[in-house]
Amino acid sequence: MRFLYLGCLFISFHFFTSSCSKQLNPLALSQAWTVQQLEKGLLHYELSSQFVDEMNAYQNVNVIHFQPHKSNYRLKLYDDGLVDSLSSMALRIVNSKVGLNGTYYEKEQTGKKSTSFLKLDNNLIDSVEVASNSRYAWKHEGAFYMKDKAIGIIRGNNSIYQALNASDIISGSPLLIENYQTSGAHFVKAKSTINLHQLAYENPDRHQGVRHPRSAIAILEDGSVLLIAVDGRSQQAAGMNAKELTAFLVKHFNPKDALNLDGGGSTTLWIKNDRRSKTGVVNYPTDNKQFDHDGQRKIRNALFIIHR
Repeated sequence: MRFLYLGCLFISFHFFTSSCSKQLNPLALSQAWTVQQLEKGLLHYELSSQFVDEMNAYQNVNVIHFQPHKSNYRLKLYDDGLVDSLSSMALRIVNSKVGLNGTYYEKEQTGKKSTSFLKLDNNLIDSVEVASNSRYAWKHEGAFYMKDKAIGIIRGNNSIYQALNASDIISGSPLLIENYQTSGAHFVKAKSTINLHQLAYENPDRHQGVRHPRSAIAILEDGSVLLIAVDGRSQQAAGMNAKELTAFLVKHFNPKDALNLDGGGSTTLWIKNDRRSKTGVVNYPTDNKQFDHDGQRKIRNALFIIHR
């Protein structure tokens, strides 16, 4: 059995046998994904610049499938008050294995009010300060939370997050999937006849209706967590809008819940000692406008998988 397991580990989805799929690949993937086991209970799925028919475009997607109940690792939300690259943050975290950029951290221009909710280890970092009629008000539609071994994704607002009995909370938007319902597919309200690019950049219809790099977190029925990085702004990777990302997650992973995080130039996925880059960045961040691993944007918060 050990040899069968190892033989299945590094081949693409097209070559999995049904028995091997049950052992290693419980997710119903239907594209040419490659799979690597990083640690027990920690898998890395990669769709490398594959043409996706329903989007009529090439996509490059990295997904970490984390089973906290089957591994010696745990999730950690991180914000040390510095604005830095994800790979540099990782160097400051003992026993970190995987990292994904976090949520929106810009301030509303008027009054520099916070657009997001962030709580770490029972310490409130940011509460939502923008008014309900602000152009930024949509940016905290949902939140991922942790309390001891319990995790979840909920729809809410500042009051709900303040009252939530959880030690760690990070907001995001849009809510892509809620109890298997595809909320993200209906987030954009603009008519199809409207040119979304002509709207203000922070208009939610433009922000989520146009293809961009995307980061997201999702929870499967068995309690497993997905960290998702979708590349974009390149011929090799077109990126996705909220509707496309929602449909993509449903088709390939069928999560119970999923939440969109900060994307665009912030989208970065890091794996310790990965050899495809000097920094461990495995996706293609876009801040240098090149399709390489060197275009990291400086961010403020992140999610890490660390050894217990």
